[in-house]
Amino acid sequence: MQSQATAMKIQKWKIDEVNELADLIEKHKILAVFKLTGLRANLIHEIRKKLRDVAVIRVAKKTLFIKAVEKTGKRELVKLIEDLHTPIGFIFSNLSAFKLKILLDKSKILMHAKAGEKADIDVVIPEMNTGLPPGPILSDFGKLKIPTRIEGGQIWIAKDTLVARKGEEISPQLASLLARLDIKAVMKGITIDKAYEDGILIIGEDLAINLEKVKNEIIEAGSSAIRLAVELGYVTRETIQLILAKAVNLAIRLAIESGYVTRETIQPILIEAVSSAIKIAVKLGLRCD
Repeated sequence: MQSQATAMKIQKWKIDEVNELADLIEKHKILAVFKLTGLRANLIHEIRKKLRDVAVIRVAKKTLFIKAVEKTGKRELVKLIEDLHTPIGFIFSNLSAFKLKILLDKSKILMHAKAGEKADIDVVIPEMNTGLPPGPILSDFGKLKIPTRIEGGQIWIAKDTLVARKGEEISPQLASLLARLDIKAVMKGITIDKAYEDGILIIGEDLAINLEKVKNEIIEAGSSAIRLAVELGYVTRETIQLILAKAVNLAIRLAIESGYVTRETIQPILIEAVSSAIKIAVKLGLRCD
């Protein structure tokens, strides 16, 4: 009897989970998936808090997700998980997949490094009381060239010490020491594996945008468009002053070439006349004193 009640309880949990997933699918335009491998529960919890106003992050079994998809009639969403064979999480949002990717990148959290990972910042162990008693760990400080002193029966770091530069690999020894000192060195976050938006399946790599590059390309495109419009004489709020300035310059050059005297052209005409006279004098062998 008890086993039957337990089975019914499990069954109800699964039904509730499917219903909740189906409801999330119906309420959001964007659905993305990410791999859980290597992600810590506290990391997902922190990112979930950061994005709570714009996205819902859920960890669910793929079998339950498929049932939720079938319930909504959106069978195409199964493509998100077809070739994923590791545990995954789901992100539901009404932002575009590209904006969601940018937000996730900005929401990365500094965490303790594991051996073999590369530092995402310059890692400095500050002058401090480590709270650790003297012992074998002193040799670790020595090997890493971290100056120490013993005071009050505890190990103190004698001065701020750079132990790894950004991009350098964290050794097992350093990773262990940083963990004991509660010093974090790597940025961790959620990386979208696939996203589904407006009937299109988008691979995670395709969501990566170099914002600075795109910004520069847009600026250059805008400048090129304005130059072309000015060349064609196409009048807009952005081009009218440039077109008028160009017209004025052309008119002045034409007036100078034709010897038409105005307040703007008299000086250039005289300079040109003097220059021409000097050239003629030189050819004739005349003195120009």
